[in-house]
Amino acid sequence: MKDDDGLPSSEDQDLNRSSNQTNSPNSSQSSSQNSSQPSDSEHVSLVDELGIRDIYEPMADLDGKVFCTAGRDTPVVEWAEDFLILHPPQLPFYEQGPEEEIVVMVDDRGIVLDELGVPKKIPTAKYQGFPIYYFGEQKEGTLKHYAVVLTPDERLVFIFNDKEERLTTDDVYKLRNKSVNGEISQFPGLSCIIDDTTQADERVDPDAMVNTDIEQ
Repeated sequence: MKDDDGLPSSEDQDLNRSSNQTNSPNSSQSSSQNSSQPSDSEHVSLVDELGIRDIYEPMADLDGKVFCTAGRDTPVVEWAEDFLILHPPQLPFYEQGPEEEIVVMVDDRGIVLDELGVPKKIPTAKYQGFPIYYFGEQKEGTLKHYAVVLTPDERLVFIFNDKEERLTTDDVYKLRNKSVNGEISQFPGLSCIIDDTTQADERVDPDAMVNTDIEQ
């Protein structure tokens, strides 16, 4: 309805304002819903990010990391330096999931304790006849524990290689497997504060020994 001067009547103006007020919340709600809905790029699965299509191209890389999988529906393996990480294939790579906290128990001396609270020793391995244990400190950037020798006077001493690097428990296991009786002090290049420097060095040639490492 219009007034005599051709302008909308006051009743029409009131109806228009009422209609705009009624539609406004819907528009705001629709805009809010659109903004709250994540984009498709936020839901790209790891196998899609890697471009995995079938089992015939199992290797891929992403952000400088190497991955491997046996197909689109199998766990994706991330190759780290010292271990493997399994990722669900249908979730984004950086999506945070439940985390497991690993607690390492040590005694007052710093020796790692096993599940029963017993000091963790490397079976049959010894240096100069003394047992070798897991030390609580780990090599930086790895899960490998340093190895320590427990002397009769309850001292903990490290074993060093020819690069003056402390041996880890993994290093000790490899040397133990190459030895005849678990004694690793016979190998050249090793040193420890308990070495008797007054005696002639009668260490064996490792190249002449059988490699018993288990390849996985």
